[in-house]
Amino acid sequence: MGNEELEAVKKKLAAMKKIELTGFTNSETATAYFQEKEVILEGIVKTLETVTVQESAEVEALKSTVKSLRDELKGKAAYPLELSRRELLYNLGKGIVAAWAGNYKALADLSFSPNLKADNWTNPKDVTWGDKGWKIDKAVLGEPMGNMAANDQYLINPVFETEIIQSAAKKSVMMNLVRHRPMMGPSIFLPTRERGGVQLHWLTAYGQQITGSKPNSVERVELKAYTLAGYIPWYDEFEEDVFTDLGTMFMDEFVECYGQEFDRQCILAKEDPFTGAMEAEGVKTLSLGSADIRSLTWKDFRDAVYKVPAEERKDCAWFLNETVLNHVANIEDSEGRPIWRRPTEAMPGKLDLYPYYEVSIMPQITDINANETFAVFMNPKRIQHGNRRGIEIKKFDATTESMQYGELFLRFRKRDGFLVTRPGGNIVVLKTKSASGGSSS
Repeated sequence: MGNEELEAVKKKLAAMKKIELTGFTNSETATAYFQEKEVILEGIVKTLETVTVQESAEVEALKSTVKSLRDELKGKAAYPLELSRRELLYNLGKGIVAAWAGNYKALADLSFSPNLKADNWTNPKDVTWGDKGWKIDKAVLGEPMGNMAANDQYLINPVFETEIIQSAAKKSVMMNLVRHRPMMGPSIFLPTRERGGVQLHWLTAYGQQITGSKPNSVERVELKAYTLAGYIPWYDEFEEDVFTDLGTMFMDEFVECYGQEFDRQCILAKEDPFTGAMEAEGVKTLSLGSADIRSLTWKDFRDAVYKVPAEERKDCAWFLNETVLNHVANIEDSEGRPIWRRPTEAMPGKLDLYPYYEVSIMPQITDINANETFAVFMNPKRIQHGNRRGIEIKKFDATTESMQYGELFLRFRKRDGFLVTRPGGNIVVLKTKSASGGSSS
């Protein structure tokens, strides 16, 4: 082992305490964090065991440091520093102000990190703060690190990011239902297969040849991630005494718009930039007998369900606007009594034996015209969400409002990808009849 390897080990050890000083808001985040640290320490131990050169004294000192860090991590993992919701919002607001003002030391103390202007965002684990400012531990030899002093965009503390996304999930219907895929690059190829999977064969005699078995109808599809940006108005009166209010404002603004956009990309989007379940190619359609949405009956839901094979629909659910659901709840029998529930009964949890989810961004019943899709029946796991970690914030004044009115903005960016896999035959939508007539497909 040479000096370069020893220096790399030292840098990893120096970065071990980077995040936990800011605290954790829940035990799950803390557990995942400390497990990751233990893996890093294990890797350092294996590296030190390969030493064959003269730095034995220094290596022994590093081994001692690793041992003490392991003991310390065990204690912290058992009793992690708890960060209350108010403390989180205060630190988030403080970090935003520090990013706005270019206070590098405050950003480093809060485990925010600079993000270089590149397609591949800087990994916060690779950035450290020292006597000479920011530095990247994994810079390619001979390659410039970038002008860190002029950088004005920063990645939020990963612990804060986790809390923000968890809050956004409470504003989204789909975020806790779809399948999430971590993405290290701009795209990944996913193997998907139709029902049937592996072919099975019985052997009925000793020595019988085993027929080859392989997955059936494997298809590789590409999941791409793009950058989503938003702008929050900035006010000059934001000072130290309102850090908590600023953190609350950012949290509220981000989670509200991101949660709704997440649902839109999953269900409604039509090539902007992704295609949601209702617009995916190959989905089956059941049209009502009339162009008027108020002709919707129970039979329409039941007929739509049976367009999806039994082995698929056991994991499916309905997704529709609450106003459409209210129409269903008010359908009456021949004697004027509600079919679905009595006036004193709670809303049932299923719609004709299948779960349903109310999605506010889907068409309201008063806005549904002829030949318009208004409900979808599907297994939400058919939707793949690609998550490229990192939420970036930046002081932004390159807008028309800035030139005309002097208004400034805090820009945030996040990277995501969405893909509906195998929609053909597995998803069905309900729509009103076209004005000139039409048929189901």
